Amino acid sequence: MTETPNPRFYDYVTPITVSRNDSYESKTTNPKRRAALHDQRGRLLGHVWTDDHQAAGFTRIADPEPDMAYVRGYVNRILTDAYKAGIPASELLDPALYAPDFVLRIAP
Repeated sequence: MTETPNPRFYDYVTPITVSRNDSYESKTTNPKRRAALHDQRGRLLGHVWTDDHQAAGFTRIADPEPDMAYVRGYVNRILTDAYKAGIPASELLDPALYAPDFVLRIAP
């Protein structure tokens, strides 16, 4: 029986196509507003930001704890779903979008 070599030892790389998800732009030159995102225990996870026009995103804290690894993907999913639902970037700092899993606190 001929053994199939392990693909990780192949000398070539198979290119793949990655399609961009529908979402808000990730860069802007416009002024940004941001709000702190906390978990249910009150720990700061990062900040959700928007330029109120077409860009939005999530910036994680500099030194997250290991159990915070899921947050970026979860928040990006919230933002992607909001984009697909037609929610304008100006309405992304609505705490209801992130509840009940997270608490979004807008500084006065």
